[in-house]
Amino acid sequence: MTSALPSPNHAPVIHGTRVLTAGKFLQLAAGTPFFMRGVSYGPFKPNTRSEPFPEDERLAADLRHIASLGFNTVRLYELPTPAMLREVEALGLRLIVGIPWAEHVDFLSDRGLCRGIEARIAEATARLRDHTCIAAFLVGNEIEKTLVRWMQPERVRDFIENLIDIAHQHAPQTLVSYATYPSTEYLVPRNADFLAVNVYLESREAFTACLARLQNLAGSKPLLITEFGLDVATHSPEKQAEVMRWQHGCLLHSGTAGGVWFAYTDEWHRGGREITDWRFGIVDRERNERPVCAVVQALTSQLPAPSPAPRISVIVCTRNGALTLRSCLESVTALNYPDFEILVVDDGSNDATAEIAKGFPRVRYKFQEHAGLSVARNLGAKLATGTILAYTDDDCIAHPDWLLHLSHAFSADAVVAAGGPNIPPSPRNRTERIVAAAPGAPAHVLLNDTEAEHLPGCNLAIRKDLLERIGGFRAEFMAAGDDVDVCWRLREHGVLRFVAGAMVWHHRRFTVRAYLQQQRGYGHAEALLMKEHPARFGPLGGARWRGGIYGDRLPADHPVEGSIFHGPFGLGAFQVIYATSNFRWWEWFTGLLWIACMVLALACQLPWLAVAVLLFAIWSAWRVSSCHAASANLHGPWNRLLLWWLSWLQPVVREWARLRGMLRLGARPSRHPMLPEIMPPVRPHKIALNLGTLRFWSETGVTRDAWLYELRKALKSAHIIYREDDGWRWFDLEAWPWAEVSRAWLSVTEFHGEGRCLTQVRCILRVRRGIGWNFLLWFVIAGLLMTTRHLLVIGAFGAIAVVVLTPLALWLAGREMKKLARLAAVAAGLTAMP
Repeated sequence: MTSALPSPNHAPVIHGTRVLTAGKFLQLAAGTPFFMRGVSYGPFKPNTRSEPFPEDERLAADLRHIASLGFNTVRLYELPTPAMLREVEALGLRLIVGIPWAEHVDFLSDRGLCRGIEARIAEATARLRDHTCIAAFLVGNEIEKTLVRWMQPERVRDFIENLIDIAHQHAPQTLVSYATYPSTEYLVPRNADFLAVNVYLESREAFTACLARLQNLAGSKPLLITEFGLDVATHSPEKQAEVMRWQHGCLLHSGTAGGVWFAYTDEWHRGGREITDWRFGIVDRERNERPVCAVVQALTSQLPAPSPAPRISVIVCTRNGALTLRSCLESVTALNYPDFEILVVDDGSNDATAEIAKGFPRVRYKFQEHAGLSVARNLGAKLATGTILAYTDDDCIAHPDWLLHLSHAFSADAVVAAGGPNIPPSPRNRTERIVAAAPGAPAHVLLNDTEAEHLPGCNLAIRKDLLERIGGFRAEFMAAGDDVDVCWRLREHGVLRFVAGAMVWHHRRFTVRAYLQQQRGYGHAEALLMKEHPARFGPLGGARWRGGIYGDRLPADHPVEGSIFHGPFGLGAFQVIYATSNFRWWEWFTGLLWIACMVLALACQLPWLAVAVLLFAIWSAWRVSSCHAASANLHGPWNRLLLWWLSWLQPVVREWARLRGMLRLGARPSRHPMLPEIMPPVRPHKIALNLGTLRFWSETGVTRDAWLYELRKALKSAHIIYREDDGWRWFDLEAWPWAEVSRAWLSVTEFHGEGRCLTQVRCILRVRRGIGWNFLLWFVIAGLLMTTRHLLVIGAFGAIAVVVLTPLALWLAGREMKKLARLAAVAAGLTAMP
């Protein structure tokens, strides 16, 4: 091993500046881009001071070698010691610090254990918060997949989010996240600063597809691959070097914020023993370099341009956009791309737009009398000399690598258009923060992880010849809707590619009034779109997208039963979460419907019903605002109140504008709207009631598999018909599954080392949804057929029966289920625990 200092090509970072998020990427506090090139280190056998690191001399030599190879970050699985911090700061390296705790047990069932975990997070982050070399804290790492299914994903995510909140409170200037993995991809904390995922894939195609998937789960946040690598014990050192080369290229092309190679050395200590079966290190235990080290030194952190690089025309259409145009043009003139031009098309502005545009020598400025956005876009296309037209808005700020990422998308001939995310910049005040979290923001619509149905016009690149072939943008779309119309028409000629790394910052609106005006414009645009594309709208006027809408909500926001494919018994290696329908039945009452119902109730002289409708509309808007507040990590009573107000007003303003447009234009939706290409998962038809949990211990490694085998035998011998989990359900076995009320069992095994296992079994009563409504319906029918006195008597007896018999029935069902579970445990050789 060499002990050289970092080479001039990989100069150390000067500490004193923090690592920050910048949209989908990372940067230093001074604004310098920071692509994380990391390597994991440890855990090791305790040294003479009982620290989980090598002795100081070996530690210093290892870190010097890491820096000399060009790495800028080291991931730790234990808290750094003073010696570690001292060496890292001297070398200009950064740290990702994992805070270890008991992630392998059912921690949510033990409140004392939860408090201990919270205290550990608080103590660690408070003690280390002043060290600027720490780029990020990870409050957890890879909670086991069957354990997450047992504790339920949403509860686990809520606990992780609580840990992140604690870390933010004690170390507000340091980034915080949780490291998940493909078996629990749905554990995406909404308050994390970035999405951290450990991924081990040996195929370039599979790795690229996985990154595209993870980018959509990350949403507007950076994606950081916190572990990736290859085991030399099962592959050659040359194969390891090859995989490092193409995986690094995939990280750049996929628009990630960086990655951490696992690991620096084969020396690895875990669970109280040395691990010798795996050899992931770029050096062996004696620190002898493998061929991958030469590859690491040759890698760069900058995405290269395609060869040949197509000429791209950046077109900015503006009308009275002087407030934001300067920052927009400053960003596009600083783009990292070898061959592009910039055009500003002024749609009849009467402010300082012309003076600002003419102040940039690289910008070609063209004025037109006010004719609308579409006409301005077409004029820009006519004047352009590039083969690719990249449209953005005057209130956008392009990332320096925007064109680099877009240009690579057009290397495939089938791609006719491409675009990426538009992300609101950091808000400057409360109003901007609330508006950025409010519903109705421009969003991309995806058919899969890379193919789009719609790309917002603020971040849209189109082949010039294809735009000319379809006749350009339609002039009737003067302010909005033009991008939706052109994307629907472009899809008939090829593929629309979503490029996660091609991001722009997009100011939503600066005031509440401007936000509501924007929503009014969107409503009018929907009426215009309905006139041209009636089959793409439903009976009440809402657009019917064939894909899934990204932006306001993400698939991982709702990890409920039926939305996650866990694999049978929760054992799937890649457990995918699918976007459930964003629509909830109560959302009907957030638009014009509640107003119509109120008017009808008042016309029928039913004021109590009108009040009930109003209260229900208020509650519905609160539910909508709560979802958006959670996604935007928005807290505080005044912030939540203002967001609720906007969530109440937005659908009314938008639907009213759409309805007026429909009446004026004579637009009508088709009676046969298009069906979506992506069907949301089927929601489970039953709800689960927990009847108790049993615990069984084994000193000889007996797990849930043996218990399930014996339970199957017991059910068969009792002639009980059962079904097994199909991969979508939160139970292992369900008896009499077609019944209105059925019994089910869910199991999990915790591994406590040296063959010791704890298996837990939950007894569940599954009740069909709507059974209560059925009883209510029969009661209403009875009320129509009986007198009031008889109805009251029957109701009283029914209420007494429910209060008395329901607990008794639950107790009897639970006793029978526990009896079967204990019999299966005894047959499997498990010992019951209190």
